[in-house]
Amino acid sequence: MELRQVAGSGVMRADQVFRICEDLDIDSETLMLKLVPLAAAFGVAPVSSFRVGAVARGQRRNSNGFSALYLGANMEFPQQALCYSLHAEQAAVANAWTNREPGLTSLAVSAPPCGHCRQFLYELHGCGTLSILFPGGPRNNHCELDISELLPGAFGPMDLGQKGNMMAATSTPQPLRLQRDNRDHLILRALDAACFSYAPYTGNHSGCALQFKDGSIFSGSYAENAAHNPGLSPLHAALSNFRMACGPGAAQDISRKLARCALVESAATISQRAMVTTLLSSIAPGVAPEYYPARIITV
Repeated sequence: MELRQVAGSGVMRADQVFRICEDLDIDSETLMLKLVPLAAAFGVAPVSSFRVGAVARGQRRNSNGFSALYLGANMEFPQQALCYSLHAEQAAVANAWTNREPGLTSLAVSAPPCGHCRQFLYELHGCGTLSILFPGGPRNNHCELDISELLPGAFGPMDLGQKGNMMAATSTPQPLRLQRDNRDHLILRALDAACFSYAPYTGNHSGCALQFKDGSIFSGSYAENAAHNPGLSPLHAALSNFRMACGPGAAQDISRKLARCALVESAATISQRAMVTTLLSSIAPGVAPEYYPARIITV
């Protein structure tokens, strides 16, 4: 029953983790690795036909000392360049971030992360203590390495004078306001996502919200990276959160399910608008993105 609930939400609550570990007499790390194939079932891979899963453990703990687990899976876009692909590790982070986790303690994958993901994970708040788990090894048949071992000589936010790091925005959202007042719930969700975005290098605080024909809304926040390319666009985050919340196969026939897409962003030297338009045209050509500029409120 617990696993069926996770398959339909992409999240295993801390109390569920505790019960399953007690019932199976396993630790959280072993459970995380067992969940990786389930996470991979959420994958969308029309280009490679190769689904990848990841499971992240949040920092928040319950009274029993257990934390929630967040599933993530890769996502590719039909007929679009591979650089637009979302990696499973990024999806798991987006899932945890949307659930307002302040950071991660560990991440389980089927194999050591690629260089793209190692750079992405190095941007996380508290990444110095982030453990990467993958099968094989002396400890309960799995290996455990930290980011410094996987990314020696790393270049990251501290090298550019950035101290907050990604996911720290959970406790310090940006004070954004729409340039024109709007009470539309979809637009306000996009604004909220933009407030929680992480854009220290460009100031392009942006958020995206998707509304489906059944009335459900899913949002995602933009996240930058010191190395630029391993960032996370707000549309990627919103689409990934939709998949993880609705279960494997949710992304099928998205063109028939999606009703609206709203993008909110603050003025900067870059914009998410063209990228959102391009990717949306490949999965839901009948939906045009709605654009709403915002500004930072100065006190």
